[in-house]
Amino acid sequence: MANDTLPELTPPEPSISQRVAHLRKRRGLSQEKLAELAGLSVGVIQKIEQGGSARMETYHAIARVFGVRTIWFTAPETPEPEPTGYRNTVLLDIRSAINPPAGLGGRLFSIDPSPPNLRMLESVVVTIANDYQENRYDDVARTAPAAVRSAHAHVQVLSGEEQQKAVRLRADALQLTGRYLIQIREHDLAMVALRDALADAVQVGDQALAAAAIGQQGWALLRQARFDEVEHLCRTTAEAIEPRMSKATPDELSAWGYLLMRAAAAAARNNRKDEAADMQNLAETAGRRLRTEREAVGHMRFGPATAAINGTQNELIADRPDVALKRSKMIDTSGVTPNTRQRHELDKAKANVLLGDDEAAETTLHRLRATAPAWLRQQRAAREIGEDLWREANKKRTPSAALRELVDFLGVPL
Repeated sequence: MANDTLPELTPPEPSISQRVAHLRKRRGLSQEKLAELAGLSVGVIQKIEQGGSARMETYHAIARVFGVRTIWFTAPETPEPEPTGYRNTVLLDIRSAINPPAGLGGRLFSIDPSPPNLRMLESVVVTIANDYQENRYDDVARTAPAAVRSAHAHVQVLSGEEQQKAVRLRADALQLTGRYLIQIREHDLAMVALRDALADAVQVGDQALAAAAIGQQGWALLRQARFDEVEHLCRTTAEAIEPRMSKATPDELSAWGYLLMRAAAAAARNNRKDEAADMQNLAETAGRRLRTEREAVGHMRFGPATAAINGTQNELIADRPDVALKRSKMIDTSGVTPNTRQRHELDKAKANVLLGDDEAAETTLHRLRATAPAWLRQQRAAREIGEDLWREANKKRTPSAALRELVDFLGVPL
């Protein structure tokens, strides 16, 4: 006879709203008191506990009050549907090159039929790197798929040392493509490109290039708020490749320091301030050993300024905007990459907003729009600063035409 007993059901995971409300009540806090301690408005707390969403920095502020990790306030849920037809069409070529379908024999790469020419392939990869650093994203989107296909073809038809060089160039092309995809928030596709780049780097025994690919994976995972994974991935890799300081090459120091920066950034965002400080100190040690910003494997740049900029961002995450601005004044950003410098400017703008200097923050956004519009449009942090400026302007006065135009450019709903 069949057993009609119903199986025991696993209770559903508590939602973010339930977790916030549960912790608040356990600590004996009213919504008003939690808002006060977290530096938020009561309306924000009420919205979260009623099931609304909030920025990650808001959850971080609440986590600080309760002394828990930020990711404790993440819960699996089905995302809201979004119209993606246009974006899928735009990314069709790059998807085909990075993540083709698979058959019985493996992935079905579309191979470039042109004869192999390693010198030309290397030149194209350098061009992609330059276009990426100069924020020419449309050019990267057009060139990267062809470069990846060409690299696949070179690996397929060449042998010996030439094939090894082709594999390394393919790793380079894949990593650059992954970085571009992170910028446009295609994180899962970026991870495919970066994992393949890592496999190629390991195949040719290039530890620095492998570390660079792992560091970029950390960036993609950071953008997805996967803080525990980033910290573990980058910290353990840094421990595995830690160089002897007395004999370390610039490439070894750069790879080690960059990984530590990523791990520190993840720990800071996850409310692990002591661990973040320890790893950040090590990253800055690596930067000081280099003395100046240096080109590193994987078209990266690392040095004392890059490391210090990461520390400034960690201060901002820890809700110390005054300390962040003070530290920023001591950093010479002339040698860092354009992307790093631009991100630092955004951090300073956010610090200005938190300190009530909306005029300085708006000035920074206008300047970035004039100098790096393609980059700025892709930055969620810029849109959030725009939202803050728009909200405050509507409280105090009629927003200016310049601010209206700026927030429209950033995609802030008016």
